Amino acid sequence: MRNRGHAGYVAWLVPFFSFLIVEIATGNLMRITLAGIVLNLVLYYLFYLGAFILFGNTRFTWPVMCLFFYIAGAGEYFVTDFRGRPIMFWDLLALGTAVSVSGNYSFHMTWGLFFSLVLTLLCMAVGWKYPLMLRKRDSHAANLYVLGTTGLSPRRGRRARRRKRLDMVLGRLIPSTAWLGVCTVFGGILFYVLVPGVCADVQMWDPVINFEKEGVLLSTVISLKNLFPQKPEGYSSEAVDTILAALPDSKAEFHRDKTIPVNVICIMNESFCDLEVYNELGTGRYFETNEDPLAFYHSLNKNAQKGRLYVPVFGAMTPNSEYEFLTGNACALAPSGSVPYQFYTRPGEDSLAGIFKRYGYRTVAVHPYPGRNWNRAKVYENMGFDEFLDLRALKATAEASSFKYPRGLMSDQSDYDALIALVENKEPGEMLFLFNVTMQNHGGYETASQEAATHVTDINGSECDGRFPRADEYLSLLRMSDEALKGLIETCGSWKEPTLVIVFGDHQPYLDEAFYEEMFGMRWSNVPSALKMNAFITPYLIWSNYDREIPEAEPQSTFMLGNTVLWEAGIIPEGFRKKLDELKAEFGAVHGMGTLDRQGHFTETGTWRELDENPLIHEFHILQYERMFGKSERLRR
Repeated sequence: MRNRGHAGYVAWLVPFFSFLIVEIATGNLMRITLAGIVLNLVLYYLFYLGAFILFGNTRFTWPVMCLFFYIAGAGEYFVTDFRGRPIMFWDLLALGTAVSVSGNYSFHMTWGLFFSLVLTLLCMAVGWKYPLMLRKRDSHAANLYVLGTTGLSPRRGRRARRRKRLDMVLGRLIPSTAWLGVCTVFGGILFYVLVPGVCADVQMWDPVINFEKEGVLLSTVISLKNLFPQKPEGYSSEAVDTILAALPDSKAEFHRDKTIPVNVICIMNESFCDLEVYNELGTGRYFETNEDPLAFYHSLNKNAQKGRLYVPVFGAMTPNSEYEFLTGNACALAPSGSVPYQFYTRPGEDSLAGIFKRYGYRTVAVHPYPGRNWNRAKVYENMGFDEFLDLRALKATAEASSFKYPRGLMSDQSDYDALIALVENKEPGEMLFLFNVTMQNHGGYETASQEAATHVTDINGSECDGRFPRADEYLSLLRMSDEALKGLIETCGSWKEPTLVIVFGDHQPYLDEAFYEEMFGMRWSNVPSALKMNAFITPYLIWSNYDREIPEAEPQSTFMLGNTVLWEAGIIPEGFRKKLDELKAEFGAVHGMGTLDRQGHFTETGTWRELDENPLIHEFHILQYERMFGKSERLRR
């Protein structure tokens, strides 16, 4: 090796400073535990060692790696700031989606980002000036930490050239194999010894806690084990048969005592929620606004069933709520932290679209954004939708000239106008099932591009006009959603065809961090699970333009709501969904954080294994695993 002097010191310091760069950029440096610091440093040194073995020269590779880690740290800061959730491996597969909505957010430099940038440029300059390189006559990994081979003296002839090529190959292979061996051993110790005993496993329903206390790189590596589906204990084809055989028989038919709706309109409204839930925490903390942003929703009573919905995500990850509603599968029992739309939907996927289609409905999905986002075009095809109208298709309709785009996103009013046109332009009597995902209220509330008419005026007895700009902009958008909902209900109320309308929120918005600290009285990472569950509540509404018996609006998880819709539409659930009805009768929520029974008792759980300790959830999990990953199609159609 050359330049051993200063380059040797630089070789030891650059990985350490890369750790500082990332954690200063995210603002988590002072919160990381001692064990987290040590294990993160081990990982950084392994990454840099691997790069040196591969390229044999630090002049180019280490400055590039320093820049990469800075970009990763800055990206981590912005993503967490925008949506309250760090970057996970699955997010890399949705990079196109992230880029398409990035224009709705405001990026600003913080002191942490600035200091990290200065440190990055310093490391890049020092790494360039004092490179660590291998001699040309040695192979790229020769003599590295006593693991390399010794270069041979040059010889003439074909035999010498063969020997030299062999030496080059062995010089790469031996240290690379040794490096992989070290990584394998460390990985085994990390996952089977340190995670159970020293570190906390990454809680994928709220990973920000782990990233704060254990660092970005360590938490990211630990989360990779969730890439692989794990079978529930006792899963087998025979176990599936036994569970299905114990279910009551039913025939695929409409309920004879129900009015059968000709039109079923399901709307998953982006970030639609009632923030009044924070005034009902029982902590004595409260906030007030200058007007009720959901005045119409709160006033709607006739033929309306309204309740609380426990969604699987907070601040982001819309497709997971969408997946639960359409399939009846619980994300809490799917691979932790995954986005099933990206991996786990296959042709013939059983969904509400397929069920309504079997009952004679034409099924149409509508989303006023590019269809490629979150793989929706392929997913909807796999789920059996007859048609998918994305933003491009909607812009080609006759109503496109009247569409409005506040903050560059289609308004709920324009979205609902498109739904109304689909119903009014169809053949009379044609049965139609619509599933719509709106965009108006999507995150990015700090741009101030939307005038805030609704404000938080008081919080815990203190005036606060303008203190929470994100909350003010969101509440103003929510007021627009409420007005659009009023127009939709009034129009549907004028139709002669029986129509059922379902509206629910996919998740709560991620607003000003100070707002949540005021409401909970503590940092987000310190909020106990029983209280934090309130951040996973959105409202649901089931309304009809005909008189019907309105059942009590019980709280339920998103994956349970589809069954509620089937019953209200006069369709009797079959097979897997009968087991879902059994689960719904006992639990109001089955969530990654825990369960809420029908008596209102919350039981905290950290993993799906803890959820599976309940026999009913365990049986449901076996059926869901068969449905998602089994080779048989008996539960998928």
